[in-house]
Parts: sequence; C-alpha cells; structure tokens
Amino acid sequence: MDPIYSIGETSKADYLQVRRFIELVDTDFYPPLSERGGGIPERVDAGLDTHEANFLVARLEERDSLDHTDGIVGMVGYTRNWKSDDSAYINFLATHPQHRNQGISRELCLRLEEFLGEQKIKRIYLCTWSSNPAAIKFYEKLGYYAYSVVLDDRGRGINTIYYKKDISITVQNNNIRLDYR
Repeated sequence: MDPIYSIGETSKADYLQVRRFIELVDTDFYPPLSERGGGIPERVDAGLDTHEANFLVARLEERDSLDHTDGIVGMVGYTRNWKSDDSAYINFLATHPQHRNQGISRELCLRLEEFLGEQKIKRIYLCTWSSNPAAIKFYEKLGYYAYSVVLDDRGRGINTIYYKKDISITVQNNNIRLDYR
C-alpha cells in the first residue's frame, strides 16, 4: 500500500529534518552533496525558506516517533528568479530510499510546476549527470529537454546535463491548466 502523505513548503523550523533528509540521500548524488563547496549545512541555509528559495516536502501523515526526518519521504528544492524574473531552478530532488518507485518525486515535481506557475514562472531549469540514467529518463518523461552538456564536468566520462522545461499557466473556469511548450 502506498503511503499517505501531504505536500507543503518548509519553514525555518524544519531545518534539522531537512538537513537529516539530505544527509540520508547524500551519496545518491555525484559527487555527494557533502563534498561540494559548503556541504549540506550551506545548502540548507541557502535553500530553506528564503525570499527566493525553499523546499517542497512530501511528509507522511502517520509518522514514526523514531524517524529523524519527521516523516519526510521526498523533497524538491527550488530557487526562483534563477536566470530571469520568470525562471526557476530545481536544485535538489530525492525520495527516501524506503519510499522509492511510488510516484512521490513525480508528484513533487508536478506540484512544484503548478506552484511556480501560479507565481508567473515560465521556465524551470535543472541538471543531472550522465551516469544517472534513471534521472535522465524521469526528467524527460516529465517533459524536460536537454539544452546543454558539459563534458567531464563531474569527473572523467561523467557529464553534467542541463535540462529546461517551458511552462505557462492558464486559468479557465476557475481551474488551473498547465500548458507545456
């Protein structure tokens, strides 16, 4: 049975849980986030509930009191006004190892697109690496397309692939419809 979770933005009060979640999935990234400039603490400080950035989290409705992430099963980080006033950058996406392949990352990305579209964001950017075929397939299935590749950016034979998705939002009969271009 799939878990029951809600999706919402984080606040400064979520600092420890967000940090623990990123630490949990750290080695899923190449190179690990802990090995990048400033490490995980700087990533959390820069992206948690600021004017331009935040995280959307999928959090279990029923939480285990021993869970150090307070029920976070998925998280997507974003920065608004990345290349222009109407663009955003996804700087983090991960699902808890025990909750993968349940559609959580897909739901987080779709909710983020809706959320950012309501804020007049028209384009979303992100990147991944060439030795991560699951992420490549995932993003392309969601309509992102590669627009740039930096060869050997993450080591010999490991390229950084930059993706983009153009979105616009239309309101019809009080319903929100996303149009992908």
